[in-house]
Amino acid sequence: MTALLNNLQSVTASQAYKSTFTTNSTLSQYQSVKCPIDVSFTDESQTQLAYFLRLLKQASLQSRWIMFIGDEAMIDKKLLINAGVDISKVLVLKNKKLLDDQALMTKALISGNCSAVIAAGNITSFQTDAIRQASEQGQTLAFVINHATKHKVTLH
Repeated sequence: MTALLNNLQSVTASQAYKSTFTTNSTLSQYQSVKCPIDVSFTDESQTQLAYFLRLLKQASLQSRWIMFIGDEAMIDKKLLINAGVDISKVLVLKNKKLLDDQALMTKALISGNCSAVIAAGNITSFQTDAIRQASEQGQTLAFVINHATKHKVTLH
């Protein structure tokens, strides 16, 4: 499954999560999925949100950060806590120093200091070779939350 995921432009959170159930697969084995993971969810379909939170929970078990690039990417703190994410490992990058989110994501991914990097925007803007290579080199999950669907969710 991981080989298949490496050849795609992007994958969904559910595809990335389900790849952990292939033979002896773990979070570290699919962290090098060579494409950003698309997170789109609405009130009608919160399945992607559930898979996204499961992936973040697994990522928070590592001794690395989970970085949200800007407040636009951040999701509700209570939701993270209820999903079992260790919020002491969550960072929100607010001062972007005039860099675009794609450049910031690339820098964060390649550093290897994060187990997951989350940005908000259109997935096609993040489907670059630089982001794929940085994700692989830093062994870091790259998530892109779709702006259009994030604001339609009512968190309970």
